[in-house]
Amino acid sequence: MTEQERLEKNKRIAESKRSTIERHSNMLVKTFDVKIQWNACSKVQKEALERVFLEQKWLKNYILNWSRVPENKINKFDTKQKTITKKNAKMENEEVTLKYLSSQAKMALVGQMYSNIKTLHTLKSKGKKVGHLKYSKEETAISLVQPGISYQIKSSKRVKIQGLGKAFPVNGMKQFINIPGLEYANARLIHRATGYYIQFVTYQPKTQSKEKIKETIGIDFGCSTAFTLSNGEKISANVPESERLKKLQKQQAKKTKGSKNFQRAVKKVRKEYQKITNRKNDLANKLVAKFSKYETVVIQDEQLHNWHKGGHGKAVQHSVLGRVKTKLLQNPNTVVLGKTVPTTKLCTKCGVWHDEIKVWNRVFKCDCGVEMDRDIHAAQNMVWFYENNVGVERTKVKRVEMESLVSRALALESSEKSQETFTKAKHTSGKHEAVETLVSQ
Repeated sequence: MTEQERLEKNKRIAESKRSTIERHSNMLVKTFDVKIQWNACSKVQKEALERVFLEQKWLKNYILNWSRVPENKINKFDTKQKTITKKNAKMENEEVTLKYLSSQAKMALVGQMYSNIKTLHTLKSKGKKVGHLKYSKEETAISLVQPGISYQIKSSKRVKIQGLGKAFPVNGMKQFINIPGLEYANARLIHRATGYYIQFVTYQPKTQSKEKIKETIGIDFGCSTAFTLSNGEKISANVPESERLKKLQKQQAKKTKGSKNFQRAVKKVRKEYQKITNRKNDLANKLVAKFSKYETVVIQDEQLHNWHKGGHGKAVQHSVLGRVKTKLLQNPNTVVLGKTVPTTKLCTKCGVWHDEIKVWNRVFKCDCGVEMDRDIHAAQNMVWFYENNVGVERTKVKRVEMESLVSRALALESSEKSQETFTKAKHTSGKHEAVETLVSQ
């Protein structure tokens, strides 16, 4: 290839990439997981799946060790290299050949490691205390960067992965394979406690969204009741540890650490944890779908990690509060109030602050006559703050400034009510005058 041909090829690649990025910017990004049917795999396929994750671990540790030499840079590592050294059980160097790990997977690993080092360097230059890349004990994800090469979808039940031989039998392709206009991006081969999965990143045309409920809803997060809505609805959303998990943990504690029986027990515990995680994800998705039906969702920037310090560790651990908050923040219709906004302690009827209210006070009372459930009051206050544009977004406002903003909002609200009352009275008075005139005639 001549220099001119090489430049033209690079230009075509750049233009294609630019057009793809532009097209994808107007599409919906979704990820789908499909499970590899372990029981339907051949002995050769099972060996390939188990070995490829081992090879990535060996390669990552080898690159880290290789990069300790000052003149060796991670981004300069030769990914065509197939023979590397690793430590055996006696901690002696042993040569191994990378049989299953593809060249693209190697390049993706090198790129990821280089990116991690750049991030650590940037944080360190800003004065942050950072560590360094550590040797890997276990690898659980392998990047499949290029559709059609790194992986190929043969049918709704078969997917071929570069370097691993014949196509693998899979379950779950029907959830997305027939979506019109779907485009595939990168994917990942994942090893979880419950088996092997392929996670696809896809782009699909944006469909017309369903008509939303024309209402603003406030959501108060809590421990005893996970979610309290401003319309009075309360939702408990806890997924506690199963009895089976407790039993498996007791069995694991009786095993000799490092033995084969101990490793089997660890796998069983991980599998049970994965099932609990799946239940939490499912519950969180259902709740977010329910909340997203409203035109506007108002939440507060709750610092959930601080709740552990207040003795609510288990309540937060068994809940889906963090998952729901993360997913709601991705919703464009979600409005976030700053964490200092007094949603619980402020009476928005008279403007009085109730600093004396404690966590155990479950009913909000004010001398002006307001008396209601504490959580419902907080959720309704969120809607009030949003409608009056006070504390919206993650703004850090001091107490004096907040008092001023609240007083101004209440005064404006009062003047609007007075004007509305005056208009109604004038309209009613005009009607009475017209009636009296007709009677006199």
